[in-house]
Amino acid sequence: MKVGILIDELAPGSAPKLIGQSVRGLNKLGHASRGLVLVDNKKQQEFPGVYNYHLEGAEIEYLFNKAPSWVRKIDFKFPGFSFFSLHHLLSFFVAPFVIKKKEYDIIIAYSQYSGFAGWSLRVFRKIPYLLVVWDPSPYTLKKIYTKTWLRFFYPLLYICAVILDVFSTRGARALITSGNIHHKRFAKISRRPLEDLYPACFPNENFVPYNQREKAILTYDRWDIGNKPMIFLELLKRLDTMIMLKIGGFCHAVTLKDEFLSEVKKQKLEDRIELLGPLDEYKIRQLCSAVMLHVHPNEEAFGMQTLEAAACGCCIIIPKGSGVTDLFQHGVHGYFPDKKDFSELLKYVNTVFSNLGQSEKMGKNAWETARKYTWSEYTKRLDQIIRRHVRETKS
Repeated sequence: MKVGILIDELAPGSAPKLIGQSVRGLNKLGHASRGLVLVDNKKQQEFPGVYNYHLEGAEIEYLFNKAPSWVRKIDFKFPGFSFFSLHHLLSFFVAPFVIKKKEYDIIIAYSQYSGFAGWSLRVFRKIPYLLVVWDPSPYTLKKIYTKTWLRFFYPLLYICAVILDVFSTRGARALITSGNIHHKRFAKISRRPLEDLYPACFPNENFVPYNQREKAILTYDRWDIGNKPMIFLELLKRLDTMIMLKIGGFCHAVTLKDEFLSEVKKQKLEDRIELLGPLDEYKIRQLCSAVMLHVHPNEEAFGMQTLEAAACGCCIIIPKGSGVTDLFQHGVHGYFPDKKDFSELLKYVNTVFSNLGQSEKMGKNAWETARKYTWSEYTKRLDQIIRRHVRETKS
């Protein structure tokens, strides 16, 4: 079957993994699969180690590279938004210009921003699409942009966010979710079948005991406007001074790193924090195998970092309701505090370090569960979903 894996851009973080592993895995299963990316953000050239592990051997086509040059010249990011750009809207016209009728049997479109291209290909090229959804757009709008100057336009933006969700989801043949946190919302607005597909990880072959690990907290993410790491400074101040913090990932906002370092210095925590920067897959596994605890303080539609940490035997903490908590049990594999309860988060972090024997047992339990969620199993499940919703066409 001819499968296009569509995304707006290969943003740092989960995007290269999802696209690269999907393309490579589906090809191994006998499909003719290719990654379709709207625009080239040049991050692959800037951070090759972070991207190449997943994208090597996966054919990637950048759609806007084949569009008329004037289309690329007028592109811009809408003020105040992290990613939403003119090219998302223009993709409605560019996608059918680049992709021919019957060139694909199915498009797997990641996120509502890809829905413009997906809908257009469905209408003008008769290619159906399945939409992979994480958070509803109004949820993301409230979570991130009500903390910026865009809050003054919130009523108008809320209406636009609802329209985006209805438009992108109702054009899809089915929705693929990473957990049931938003099932009711998506079922209500889309009226489309819902399929669960949990992201995957690269589990360690062996469990690393805690007497070989550092007494430290690890966190890594794509840090952005609505996702700043300042909460970890408040956490460190209330923990034993021997507990270290290792923090990695991309800072999408240019000034965010400087802002964070300034606050670290102000709080006099320089000796307890190791700033790691962007992490490739090898570094992620190395770090997750060397610390006792992974903390992700934000509620997520899934929470891939938590699964990756569990796959290396870390005890895990992430807010309850996050999609990844469908796979684990509170008090058995880690702890899932309320997303707004800092005191509960602090309590569980202290519990992990005050009872290392129990924490090691929980880390091992998490490792044994995470081992079931490999990328090979992910693409087998994706293959089953595709075959349920589309039939192969003959060229």
